Amino acid sequence: MGKLDIFSQVKSAFAGDTFLIVGFGRFTGPAAARFFERCGLPYAISDCRPVDELAPQLDGLHPIRVHGGPQGASHLEGVTAVLLSPGVPRASATVRAAEAAGLPVWGDLDLLLPFLSRPRLVGVSGTDGKTSTVTLLQAICGRFGSAVACGNNGFPVMEAAADLDRADFAVAEVSSFMLERTRRLRFDASVILNIAEDHVDRYADLEEYRQTKLRILRHCRDTDVFVRNADDPRLRDVVPPAGRVRDFGLDTGLFDRNEDAYVLGGHRLPVAHCRLRGRQFIPDVLAALAVADELGLDPGPVLEAVRTFPGVAHRFQTVGEAGGVRLVDDSKATSVQAVAAAVASCPAPGTVVILGGREKFLDFTPLREAAARLAGVVCYGEAGERIRGQLGRRDAPCVFDFREAVRLACALVPSPGVVLLSPGCTSWDQFESYEVRGRVFAEEASLALTGRANPGVAP
Repeated sequence: MGKLDIFSQVKSAFAGDTFLIVGFGRFTGPAAARFFERCGLPYAISDCRPVDELAPQLDGLHPIRVHGGPQGASHLEGVTAVLLSPGVPRASATVRAAEAAGLPVWGDLDLLLPFLSRPRLVGVSGTDGKTSTVTLLQAICGRFGSAVACGNNGFPVMEAAADLDRADFAVAEVSSFMLERTRRLRFDASVILNIAEDHVDRYADLEEYRQTKLRILRHCRDTDVFVRNADDPRLRDVVPPAGRVRDFGLDTGLFDRNEDAYVLGGHRLPVAHCRLRGRQFIPDVLAALAVADELGLDPGPVLEAVRTFPGVAHRFQTVGEAGGVRLVDDSKATSVQAVAAAVASCPAPGTVVILGGREKFLDFTPLREAAARLAGVVCYGEAGERIRGQLGRRDAPCVFDFREAVRLACALVPSPGVVLLSPGCTSWDQFESYEVRGRVFAEEASLALTGRANPGVAP
């Protein structure tokens, strides 16, 4: 008798259970609903929005109940297990009530991935660079078989279930939210790219955040490998409870500082020959090379995948050029560390950076020195005034409206020069996603620069 597919396995393992999906946003919740329907498992939905606002997302779905509005224990009626969307804090009333009642609370990766026996599993976590590294690893592994990238990159694991069941390689982007109180999640290769201040509204301090990231190692086996950033002082001494360690970094044999080249298995690839622009991506590439080496992949095709990799949208990508001014969309940069790396990859005297967005209360003072060397800084949104104060740039314009901030940056930038959107904050004060913010930046900046180059054209 052949192996059961992933849907049959989950149905068998959870026969008799009724799930409550807590959190029905853009990704995890709807994907979980479709997955449970395909498995033939009953489920209910709980979200803080009113039911009538959820209605468009429910089209074609058949939950046994839909709860909207204030969260609470009443949503657990008839439920035996909870599937928690990662964006919902475990401090929510429904989750606290579930845990108090002894109900299992699952994350989607934690529930699904242990059922997969065929693909070799790679998990990538860290503060910055996750999506770029995951996408690069998918491109590398795709040269040796079928490869799926999923998780926090916008392709929920439950949406990817059928593809994962057939894949040779699975690369999951794993956020700290996905690692809170995991029950059994593990990977053949676990990567932590870096640790820096982030999500200060969710974690008590940096150490709690770091410890949450380290949970990716909690259930590792003797045959698993931890791919560790030897250049990060918050990681270089971390040892997993089982398995081995493989370091990546500038001095681990994967990089030649003298020739500025990647090195793998006797093969060399100069950074200048790669499509991926920005020095901040070098650690991400080194992590991918370490994983590829641990998987036993042929160095030639691996480095060719690196050479041709174009990067990921909204991660330090050039999205336009006019009148000697280059537009760089780094809308995904939502940490101070990511902003610092982006600024370091631009010509300081000719760069104007746009900072701000939804307030995360991150400390921007480490950017003071770099900001002082820039041609200009424009702050915007909820966090704009606080960021301007921490940077000490009294000359920096500060407005709430993002589009106005883009126009101001384009008016300030010299030629030649760079307008860099690297906000250090999420987009949710004005946009539903960083993708939308990045697209608006490209459109608004192109119009503004056209108007500047041709004064008769209204910006």
